[in-house]
Amino acid sequence: MFRLLLLLILSVVAPWNAHALDEFRFASYYGDHMVLQKAPERAVLWGFGAEGSKVIFSLEGEQQNKRGVAYVQNGTWRVTLDPVEAGGPYNVTAFQLGPAEAKITLTDVLFGDVWLCGGQSNMAYTLSQLFNASEEQELAPKFPHVRVFMVALEVSDAELIDLPRIEVPWSVPSAEILGGPEFTHFSAVCWLFGRYLYKTLRYPVGLVESCWGGTPVEAWSSSRALQKCGLEDAEDQRLPPLTPLFEQMPLFMVRWSNSVLWNAMIYPLLNMTIKGAIWYQGEANTEFNKDKYACTFPTMIDDWRAAFHEGSGGQTMADFPFGFVQLSTFQKISRTMGSQIFAGTRQQTTASPQTPA
Repeated sequence: MFRLLLLLILSVVAPWNAHALDEFRFASYYGDHMVLQKAPERAVLWGFGAEGSKVIFSLEGEQQNKRGVAYVQNGTWRVTLDPVEAGGPYNVTAFQLGPAEAKITLTDVLFGDVWLCGGQSNMAYTLSQLFNASEEQELAPKFPHVRVFMVALEVSDAELIDLPRIEVPWSVPSAEILGGPEFTHFSAVCWLFGRYLYKTLRYPVGLVESCWGGTPVEAWSSSRALQKCGLEDAEDQRLPPLTPLFEQMPLFMVRWSNSVLWNAMIYPLLNMTIKGAIWYQGEANTEFNKDKYACTFPTMIDDWRAAFHEGSGGQTMADFPFGFVQLSTFQKISRTMGSQIFAGTRQQTTASPQTPA
């Protein structure tokens, strides 16, 4: 609990300053062992450098070699690769020319399908919490082409250009990476989904986990999405501790402002090209803005689709697949209202989108 308390305090008071703005580097999302989106989509590479510098890129592997050029403008550079078929591994190298000459290389890069996994504790549920956890952890090394990446828990009042922190950098799966204390290691749902895809498709899969237990959909939504549902002026909300992660936390800590997770944990990912997203959330909205969920949830989906499409320069499909899981039949009766709140949220999850009159 102390770790999470300290994390929340630091996230609120500390500005994003993990790197010097003119440091030549890839954006925090990139790393060794990563998966980039395969053809027919085109993967996007971007990062930071010295203003006005020329950056030369090379993609080298057994299947093909590619080169490209970009320039640092307003502190960032960006290149959209030509389509690359599924496979690898590749080395991705970037050279910054000029007075601040530098070279950076990503190794063991695969091309496949990249999926974003979001939501609250349902998605954060760790592989070690499965009934057959030991078996699943032993199987993990047998799927080296399913790579995992985990965004660290952060909040922000403004949209951040880059991730403030990373919990798990791009990694080849292992018992150590996938196992661990409850709600602190990689998502069981995300992993099992990705493993199923790989067994079906037989090409690399990249999994990006960005979720936080006990969070409402409003925290994951942009301000423009919330405006469409009449929530742009909503005040900060204190939510009941619905998940084990929050049961021992002081109630004042369970406070979620609109868009704070969109700002810190989704917006920094928009430049990446993805195949799709999966979502598992809803408990936090069973007693908070519950009558708005039929608007806020589908509007968030539409907004994510538009934002990823625009952020990737049109490479992420504007109607990319967005899979979600309805709440289970657990907790049928509300502790406070006596109504079947989970059933109501399930109904609103699949209801026709509703917008304010």
